[in-house]
Parts: sequence; structure tokens; C-alpha cells
Amino acid sequence: MRARWAALAVGLALALVPMACGGSSSPPKGNPEALLQQAKATLDAATSVHFKLSSSNVSSGGTNLTGGEGDLVRPDGMQGTFTVSISGFSADVKVITKGGVFMAQLPFTHTYKVTNPSSFGLENPAKLMDPNTGLTNLLTQAQNPKFTGQVRVGGELLDTVTFTVPGSSVPVLPDADPSKPVNVVAAINPSNHQLRQIALTGPFTSASSNSTFSLTLTNYNEPVTITLPSSS
Repeated sequence: MRARWAALAVGLALALVPMACGGSSSPPKGNPEALLQQAKATLDAATSVHFKLSSSNVSSGGTNLTGGEGDLVRPDGMQGTFTVSISGFSADVKVITKGGVFMAQLPFTHTYKVTNPSSFGLENPAKLMDPNTGLTNLLTQAQNPKFTGQVRVGGELLDTVTFTVPGSSVPVLPDADPSKPVNVVAAINPSNHQLRQIALTGPFTSASSNSTFSLTLTNYNEPVTITLPSSS
């Protein structure tokens, strides 16, 4: 714990917006690179954000991240619960990380233990907030970004931008073949420039097949306090 563009844009849009309640297939007008830059600046300035993670076509072998929900707090804090697949069996793991210390509470236990995030098929998720190597770095790494329509999610009308990034630039997630590019669909609120949803498709858990991870970001700048628990 990567037929292509036409089919990919439709498929990722469906994965990206499971709660969508209507929208338009007409691409918005404007500069997609500028919108990505604005979204990066907005998220980089946020003190915190709530996230929900979902996935599809994740390998059933080994240990792999499949979902999660929690809060990311700048500069290096995160708390929440991740769903992990271990040799085909699913388990929820509570996680708190701050200052480079990663602690997890395993199922059927009552205490947190300092552990390595690689045990759950990922790197430290707090790295997602790093402006240089985290989630927003993908927006500056965008290759051939294009507007691909609009979607309405939770009352917000979002512009979608589709692009690729080098596999080596994807943070936190594993990558079975980082030499292959990763396809990305980002949904951004054009009014406040908040990155609301982002879906990445690539050979994350298997070099021979692609999987998709979709991240939804809400509650920008909500007050969140993270305290590391005592371990035993």
C-alpha cells in the first residue's frame, strides 16, 4: 500500500465523477495550462484538504492500496483510514502521520504502531501536499493538456482537463513500470480554481495492465489538528 484518447477520456470521466448529476460534453473555452497553474497555486496555498480515494482494476496479488478517506494538513500531516488489499483480502488500516513519522492501527488492534508505509503498498501519503514533488507537481508536469468537457459534482460545474505525466513523477502510489506515461483527468472548479477530483491511470500495481486511482478533494482550509498517538 497506463483506441486510446477518445475511449480513455470517456472512461476516466466516468471513474472520476461517480456522484456527478449532469454536465456538458462541450469543452470549455480558455487555456488549460493556465487553469492547471491556477489549481496548483490554490492547492499549494491551502492549509488542509479532505480527501476520498477510490480505485479500479487493482492487482489482487501482494499488498495494494484500494481506497481511503481522511485529511491532509500542511506541511507534512495526514490522518485517516486506508483500505488495503492483502493477497485478495480487504482490510481497513487507520493511519496518522506527522513530521515523517508514520503510524498505523491494524484491524483487530487497539493501538497505533510506528511502521513503514511500504507495508501497505504506498509511500507516506503526507507527501501529497509537497508543492515540489506532491500532487500539484503533476499539474506542472502535464503533457499536451486539453479541455475535455464539463461535469457537475455536488452542485459545482467543473472543467475537465486531460493530459499525461511521466510515470516517475507520480507521488505516493507504487508504479510497476515508471517508464510508461500515466494518463490523468483533472476536474477543476473554474470559479475558485480548486482541484476537486483527479484520476490517474497507469501500470501502478501490474506492469502488464493499467489500474485507475481517483482522488476527490474537498473542505479546503478547514481547521484540522493532527497529533501523533502514543505507541506501545
